[in-house]
Amino acid sequence: MNFEGLIPVIQCACIEKTLEFYQQALRYIVISKTESDSGLQWAYIKSDNTYLMLQKNTDISSLTDFKPIVLHYFTSDVSAQHQFMTARGINVGQIEDTEYHVRQFFIEDPEGNKIAIGQDIKNK
Repeated sequence: MNFEGLIPVIQCACIEKTLEFYQQALRYIVISKTESDSGLQWAYIKSDNTYLMLQKNTDISSLTDFKPIVLHYFTSDVSAQHQFMTARGINVGQIEDTEYHVRQFFIEDPEGNKIAIGQDIKNK
């Protein structure tokens, strides 16, 4: 049996703000969504060949035990991504080279999840 893919689900206290962040910072588009009288409940989003699901979390007690995740995106031009996000007003960290041969910087989504944007520099 093989896995066909993985789609992380991000639990959101403020799903609208989080969706806007992913659309602005990482150019996600909405594939499908579920809304109710109380607003957006769930969104399935895509950027290039990456997918995420955002789910509104209305259970406040579960958010107190929430542990942020780290998403790591790879790109062929980390400097261009850094410039793009800076121009959009995203709070971006400094570009740094790691000991594991990745040039990267970090941003954070409205839910507190860290996002690494990195480029493999081992073969450069």
